[in-house]
Amino acid sequence: MVYLIFILSLSAVTKGADWLVEGAVGLTKLWGISQIVVGATIVSLGTTLPENLISALAAAQGKGHIVVGTALGSILFNTAVILGLAAVIRPPQIRDKDTFLKAGTMVGVLVLFTVLALDLHIARWESALLALILFFYLGSNIWNSRRRSARGHKNNSKADFRLHLFRVGLGSAFVVLGAHYLLDSGVEIARIFGVPEAIIAFTLFAVGSSLPEFVTAMAAAWKGHTDLILGNVLGANTLNIIFVITTAGLIRPFLVDPAVLRTDVPLSLLLIAVLLFPAIFTKKISRLQGLITLLAYFAYIIFLILR
Repeated sequence: MVYLIFILSLSAVTKGADWLVEGAVGLTKLWGISQIVVGATIVSLGTTLPENLISALAAAQGKGHIVVGTALGSILFNTAVILGLAAVIRPPQIRDKDTFLKAGTMVGVLVLFTVLALDLHIARWESALLALILFFYLGSNIWNSRRRSARGHKNNSKADFRLHLFRVGLGSAFVVLGAHYLLDSGVEIARIFGVPEAIIAFTLFAVGSSLPEFVTAMAAAWKGHTDLILGNVLGANTLNIIFVITTAGLIRPFLVDPAVLRTDVPLSLLLIAVLLFPAIFTKKISRLQGLITLLAYFAYIIFLILR
């Protein structure tokens, strides 16, 4: 039975990612706005929903510190593996200034979180501050989208809009639910084959929380929608701070593991710089840059396992 669940979940995730990408690209054409903006808002909100639900539950149980580790680990995985692998498959050209604006926002909220967490504690007022940034972030994206939409395509029907939005919603649901059952069945199959619990646990936290972003990005990469990948990764990383961690902190203040500030944050910022800083001048992310971040991530994983 577990094998059947695994196959069905894999099919749901794959098809859901296709629908999500097709719907998101359809909205960009309908509104006349960039894929970066849609990827950083609609798509990233859909793919980070599982982490947000988990963070709310963990915070209610007094386990907010787990949320921080998972969210920061997800940022590291999103940057190094998802964006790095996407660059290896199809190097993205950066033609839109929105990419650098979203990247600056992502780095800004990550640095702000680090400053707030220097005392190894996130208070409720600090979470409220991050929540205000979330409302500003979403509000500014919506305002810019409406402004650009007014100058863009105007001859599309409401039926087209509903169809694309339906694809995004249904695709997000398939990706989120499929990823959940794919992960659970995968863990059970790993146990059947005698994979050590430590490796299973690591996979659960490092890959599991980013699985929706991963499958969506791979579907977009094969279809050539690299702007959507950039928007999704940058948006998901930003929302991991101002949406996922904020939700946990508003429910219950929590402590922060110092290892997160010593390792995850600096390494994430370093790999972000490797991928995006050269792009300021070259206007693209090369396969070499993607390969460097992939190798750096797996070297880090080997270090953790050996330690």
